Amino acid sequence: MPASRRTPALVKVAVILILLAGVGYLFMRSLDVTRAEPYTVRPEHLESWTLAADAGATGNMAVLALAPPAELPLRLFRQIFSRAGESLSAHNAPGIALVLADELRGVAVPVDDLLALARETGLDRARINPRCMGYRRESQPGSTRQLYFVLFDMPEFATFRQALAARVTSQAGSAFTPAALSPVMMLAAAPDFSRWMPIVADAERDCVAPVEAE
Repeated sequence: MPASRRTPALVKVAVILILLAGVGYLFMRSLDVTRAEPYTVRPEHLESWTLAADAGATGNMAVLALAPPAELPLRLFRQIFSRAGESLSAHNAPGIALVLADELRGVAVPVDDLLALARETGLDRARINPRCMGYRRESQPGSTRQLYFVLFDMPEFATFRQALAARVTSQAGSAFTPAALSPVMMLAAAPDFSRWMPIVADAERDCVAPVEAE
């Protein structure tokens, strides 16, 4: 093809690529703006949370968690889904994990003792204060993972984990670290929730929107 004919064709291709990049940028920007709008919860859903123990938990499953009223995670998941506009998985047992099975590997702490410690540190009557909706996205060749979660302000969470550390660090083989887990509730993920726990949340990095009571 003569150079005089190739030049207009290259210009057209360049213009198309620029337009596509612009559309992609505007789409991602609009998605970020939509994602940043406040998520809403009902005030009654921030009450009556319960301690839930699972003596058979393994790996990064929660041995002890603070479980919300069932309506709360459903409500938030619907809001996430309507904004994201993509296929997401809902967590089958949402709650704030207080301690994971892997964290107690090689440590002898009966579930009843964990429950008693949680009550002693006030977790059964803690004020549920959602700080923000958190979002993480990790891209690797051939795969992309996404996670939405709520980060909470909960001093009792840190108090419990510090008290648990004081109880188990004297046991041989204990590697429990209080700061190795943050008070979060996982809500939606793509493709699934595997390999996200334990989460150490950073509000400046992870928070994308406030969570407000109506």
